[in-house]
Amino acid sequence: MPGEDAELEQERLRLKNAESLYQTVYDSIETLYGAPASVLERLLEVKKNLERAGQIDPPLNSAAGSLAESAYRIEDLIEELRSYLKQIQIDEQRLEVVEERLDALNKLKRKYGGSLEAVREHLAAIEQELFDVENISEKMSAVKNRITGVHDRCKKLVLQLSASRKKSAGILAQKIVEALASLKMLQTAFEVNLDTSAWTGKTDAHLQIENHALTETGIDRARFMIAPNPGEALKPLAMVASGGELSRVILALKAILAETDSVETVIFDEVDAGIGGGTAEVVGRKLSELAHHHQVICITHLPQIAKFGEHHFRISKQVVDGRTQTSIQPLSEADRHKEIARMLGGEDITPTTLKHARELLKKPKST
Repeated sequence: MPGEDAELEQERLRLKNAESLYQTVYDSIETLYGAPASVLERLLEVKKNLERAGQIDPPLNSAAGSLAESAYRIEDLIEELRSYLKQIQIDEQRLEVVEERLDALNKLKRKYGGSLEAVREHLAAIEQELFDVENISEKMSAVKNRITGVHDRCKKLVLQLSASRKKSAGILAQKIVEALASLKMLQTAFEVNLDTSAWTGKTDAHLQIENHALTETGIDRARFMIAPNPGEALKPLAMVASGGELSRVILALKAILAETDSVETVIFDEVDAGIGGGTAEVVGRKLSELAHHHQVICITHLPQIAKFGEHHFRISKQVVDGRTQTSIQPLSEADRHKEIARMLGGEDITPTTLKHARELLKKPKST
């Protein structure tokens, strides 16, 4: 109980000194009341003398009244001391019980925090743990019900998402076919296949929807299928597309997604891989069109693409103090002519390549 140790300490002190306390209180009662010429007896005698004197001089009656009140208080005090005498125990067995209990409480305090309050807090924590263990089945049942509810909502959303994907897959495929046609990939067939993975039972049953494996993206797995040439069967894009074809498919995808995407900057890193000549011109024009709605950053080695940029930066590497450093330098109009000439003819810039560069940059950039 709270404060039990303090109460027991006081009781132990009282039990150890019971005889001395009894004698002291007994002697006090005798002095106040029981002995000849006791304090109370002398006080009452003085009171009577003052009362007689008060008949002669009335102001003394006040002093006599004060002594009467003091006598009443002393009588009350004597009754309290008599009651205390009755409560004093000289009991060795009780003292032994108190000391055993104090020893047990002190062991608890040393083990669980140094005070009875800390011991009681520890007890409450243990009781809570026991309660949790005893009611674990109810908690498990509640959790299972929540999981089932979440799974039901998830199933509804996943199936809606899958249906929307199937509807959008055809629209996206048609847009890509149209975009590829503008990039000199005429008569290219393109489809978006949506497959699902069968649930194998190796994961929790809640990670499956209608026997399909459920992942963080739903139940669908999208595969881009392409047939670049007429008469060919559709095959996975990653397996059959050449470097140039893959570059143009990526450009087409980014151009289409940029129409609804919230991104402000679109980056193409060497989208010119595997293409050249007239195709590069078409790719450059497509990038220029995309730049009307987004900031486009394009890294290229082809002058036919570089000419479409509004700004031209030259990227170069050099070794300084044993370490490779990359620098990016914005080019002026004159420097841009030289860089285009270098891209056309190599490091040795001739009047012919420089003239060709100027002509290239003068051509209209859009139709």
